[in-house]
Amino acid sequence: MCTIVALRGVRADCPLILATNRDEFYARETAGPSRLLASPSTVGGRDLVAQGTWMGVTREGLFVGVTNHRRLEPDPKPGPLRSRGELVLRALALASVPDITRFVGALDAREYNTFNLMWGDASALFVGYARDEQREVLIDSVPEGVHVLPNDRIDSPSFVKVARAKQLIEPYLAAPLPALTVALQSMLADRQLPELADIPTPPVTSVLNREFLRELAALCVRTPAYGTRSSTVVELAPGRVVQYLFADGPPDRTPFTDVTPLF
Repeated sequence: MCTIVALRGVRADCPLILATNRDEFYARETAGPSRLLASPSTVGGRDLVAQGTWMGVTREGLFVGVTNHRRLEPDPKPGPLRSRGELVLRALALASVPDITRFVGALDAREYNTFNLMWGDASALFVGYARDEQREVLIDSVPEGVHVLPNDRIDSPSFVKVARAKQLIEPYLAAPLPALTVALQSMLADRQLPELADIPTPPVTSVLNREFLRELAALCVRTPAYGTRSSTVVELAPGRVVQYLFADGPPDRTPFTDVTPLF
């Protein structure tokens, strides 16, 4: 997954709301939300290549999701490494925020490709960062407010989609929940691109060129071989899932359906 927008503690009816876009190669086989774990009862999508998931939610309102860390240079780590999607499943199976925090703190980040992992519920939210040649996963507590986790640290100013997401959603924070839900869906579908002149020139050794980086700057990404494959809006209250909506395709072209009954 490449973008997680978290609304933490801004509403009494849903203390934690997540709006996410999963960006991936179109050719990678994927399945939509299903029962991932029987105990705790957990729903999420399935990566059919590595059999992990990019995000999942338990019936009691625990969320875990992962985004990749964007690299401009070739990855120096030898493969194969452990699946980041497997990591999400292992965290979900622990069923509590404190247990996940201890689990992440004990990981050897060098066993994985670099990642950003987010986990939490209506009472607390955390993000962990795994980076090259660093054993420890650095863990930060996420404060109340609107936050965006792209392919980098949370609220990274280097990603223009961070400011764009906040601009689109902040006017609706106090709106009735159905109106906020619609606004979140529209935000995930946003295709606005920055001017090419506003995209820094990558180093000559970069695996990504400037034009491609511009396409990746949209919230909803579309390129010939890679783009936003699906979108999710999850609304969580203490001890329960209020609503779990899923678009099985680009959100600017695909309607959201309510998959909450899967729990």
